[in-house]
Amino acid sequence: MQRIRIAIAVSVAVALVLLCWFLLSIPRRDAKAVAAAEDKVYEAVVRDMVRKADGQSQVKQLVFDEALVAGLDVVSGPAPASCKQNVLSSLRLHRDNPPFNSLADKIYRLLTRGGNDYSLRADTIQDFAERGCTVGRVSQTFHTDLPRTFIADDSVYFEGWPTRNKNAKSFEKPFLGASGIISFSHVGFDASLDEAIVSTAFVCGGLCGTGKVYVLKKRWGRWRVVNQWIVWVS
Repeated sequence: MQRIRIAIAVSVAVALVLLCWFLLSIPRRDAKAVAAAEDKVYEAVVRDMVRKADGQSQVKQLVFDEALVAGLDVVSGPAPASCKQNVLSSLRLHRDNPPFNSLADKIYRLLTRGGNDYSLRADTIQDFAERGCTVGRVSQTFHTDLPRTFIADDSVYFEGWPTRNKNAKSFEKPFLGASGIISFSHVGFDASLDEAIVSTAFVCGGLCGTGKVYVLKKRWGRWRVVNQWIVWVS
């Protein structure tokens, strides 16, 4: 009987320790935690962009737009319903599942990537709809392996393309080795800061550019791009 009581006591103690560890390991969603997670997401997306480009290009530096990519009809204060709907619709997030998440896609990922389910949580999408309508400046505290510069998009122009700013300088001259200008939206997260969506834009000339949505998951403490799709091409 004594042994049974000891075993029960030990089991309860272990369960309490595990519960405490689990509760303490859950990220606290405050402004500081969100900002830190956002930097990590930007870093992961940049790694994905550069890794794909480096095979054929000579990218030596990165140039970022200092302004956030934001939804249409943005006003100060809480994001209006029209802006949220525009964000979800234009980025193809207004449906229950994002593109490339059909049963066939999931089977393909099961066979090639280990079976992760890349469907999006509803709270992730709603958070992105809210934060995606926020104007302001992008974080400049995220890390990149290549040298980087933040600029105002109207401060430079691409050769052969008109500019609104008469004081703008040619992009090609001061940024040799850069392939274009990268822009980020705010990142939308789920409640546990383990899933993320971010909208990006890459502009390399008047008729040269691409807008994408990236979906990321946090695996073993590291953010990884698990899905992406193009929403516009210039």
